[in-house]
Amino acid sequence: MRVKITLEYDGLNFNGWQEQEGKRTIQGELHKALYDLTKQRIIVHGSGRTDAGVSAKNQVAHFDIETKLSIKRLIMALNMRLPDEIRIKMAEIVDESFHSRYSTKKKTYTYHMYASSIESPLRRFSHYQVWPNLDFEAMKKACKYFVGTYDFKGFSHNNPQIISTIRTIYQCEMDMIGDDIKITICGDGFLHNMVRIICGTILKVGQRKIAVGDLEEIIRSGNRKRAGQTLPAFALVLENVEY
Repeated sequence: MRVKITLEYDGLNFNGWQEQEGKRTIQGELHKALYDLTKQRIIVHGSGRTDAGVSAKNQVAHFDIETKLSIKRLIMALNMRLPDEIRIKMAEIVDESFHSRYSTKKKTYTYHMYASSIESPLRRFSHYQVWPNLDFEAMKKACKYFVGTYDFKGFSHNNPQIISTIRTIYQCEMDMIGDDIKITICGDGFLHNMVRIICGTILKVGQRKIAVGDLEEIIRSGNRKRAGQTLPAFALVLENVEY
């Protein structure tokens, strides 16, 4: 039977999703837990490969398994075998036509920052610190330029395996409560480091290093050097995957 699972994990001390020999990864830990439970080599397919340091609230994956355990007991048995940073929140039996990666319609990520000249001990591993003298209104305006269907070649690292760099962004907006900044981006899919580069570009607008009016041309140019920096992974969270 095919089982769809929803995961939450703290990716700070992992080398991303994809299993890699000699490295601690989310997929690798799931494979170990399944083998310990079933003594079978079961492959877990994720909705996408989160990078090293990236966390998830609702990552989705699936695997095929033959077991007499109920779904509830299967979750309990696997969670007992997983490290504290990873938990299966929900599981269900799905049709074999379902694929956690290829059936995806939308993904939503959030990037977290705080604007302060003093480091926040409680947020040092979850938020990226920025200086408070930013143009926050310009940053909010900048978000709107990324909504739509564009060639995001200039907002990713070159990968010869990628056939198309065209993606659709349905939502890009910034919220600020106190000194806490959250950028939410929802799209039909993302290129490698695309969300972190978009957020780095929005930050550069706030730093007055890129004019809001130049964003349209920067996107159209496809020139990686004209976009912003790739912000650190630890402040990025995969919020939701829609099917």
